[in-house]
Amino acid sequence: MGIYKDKESKEWVYKFEYMRKAYGARGFGTRREAEAARAKRREEVKTKVVAAPQQTITATGFKSIANDYLDFAQRKFVKDVYLRKVNVCRSFRASLPDGDLPIDEITPRHIHDYLKILKTNSLYNEHRQELSALFNWAKRIYAVQVPLLMNPCTGVEAMTHVTAEKEIPTEKDVLRMIAAAKPGDERDILLVCIQTLGRIDEVLRLRWHEDVNFDKRHIILWTRKRKNGAYEPDVLPMNKDLHDVLMSCWKGRKQDRWVFWNEKANEGKGDRFKHRPRLMDAVCKRAGLDPLGTRTIVLTPAQVKAFEKKHKRAIREEEKRRTVPRYYGFHSLRHFMASYLMDEEKVSLKTVSGMLRHKAVRTTEIYLHSVDSSKVAAADKIEGKFTLKLVDPPQEAATEGGEIEKGVTA
Repeated sequence: MGIYKDKESKEWVYKFEYMRKAYGARGFGTRREAEAARAKRREEVKTKVVAAPQQTITATGFKSIANDYLDFAQRKFVKDVYLRKVNVCRSFRASLPDGDLPIDEITPRHIHDYLKILKTNSLYNEHRQELSALFNWAKRIYAVQVPLLMNPCTGVEAMTHVTAEKEIPTEKDVLRMIAAAKPGDERDILLVCIQTLGRIDEVLRLRWHEDVNFDKRHIILWTRKRKNGAYEPDVLPMNKDLHDVLMSCWKGRKQDRWVFWNEKANEGKGDRFKHRPRLMDAVCKRAGLDPLGTRTIVLTPAQVKAFEKKHKRAIREEEKRRTVPRYYGFHSLRHFMASYLMDEEKVSLKTVSGMLRHKAVRTTEIYLHSVDSSKVAAADKIEGKFTLKLVDPPQEAATEGGEIEKGVTA
């Protein structure tokens, strides 16, 4: 923090901290101007803080501990998990009186009152789980400051909810996708996902020298789908199809680090592909596959800027959200290959679990969208045994009263 000259813009910049908040400005022509502006701004901040009503915020307040927990989560978890935790903490804080409360005064009732306003049972369980993780972390880290801290989430039961059935493409659909994919990165990424059963972020993280070994014919995929959240390597065999795809990529490479290189990243300097959000939609549409439904997307700031430039007007709030067709995603290929290996190629459950790189076979069973062969065999054994067979139609006989009685034989 201080005063310095920006090397690129050649402007003078000042920065300072007061009461754990950062302040700053740029655009000054000389150092003296920046110093004078900083001194003036510092006095304004001090005056404002003194005039403002003072709030008593303890070091063990939920807000303080939640911020500490989120700093920890940002370093440990992937971005999506971290942002989910931020959203849960922010939403729960808004439900507390005055936006904060000593963490040891939060009761199961506070948790219940917050969770019951969530729209779905799935969200209810997700937020309950994230809050429970926060309180368990606080019990360990703040054991001295709050020795009697209990986890209030344990007093709130999880809700039952129906998990939506995973939509899995057929073998014909997958072959149509491969045929419709454009030669180059698009088709290569698709084929590597299929051959390795890998997650898209793992495939896009592949490096030439560290992860691809043509001599030993194996590749290494790095995953963070582990309990501790750390990256771990998984070695997978390289069959002929995968070898041919990667060798073609190697011969046509434009740099020696990343297998899938994005020339447009970092303002044209290049970097690996971080994600390919529209690739599968484009491939499925070209393949002539029917949409699975619709989804809502929110325009990025860059897309908003492009819209306003094109239409020469400010974009309305409702125009920032678009409803678009929803197609199969990359993860559906992982589900398809797991079921295909079990059903068509008769690969054992243990081997498929190893290909998916699951630590528990129970996790693999979620991916298998087929009926257990033993159940099929059991159903076959009772086939035809309890069906209604009408060999001869019922005969009619006359009773003593002259009435006809159905179904009575002589």
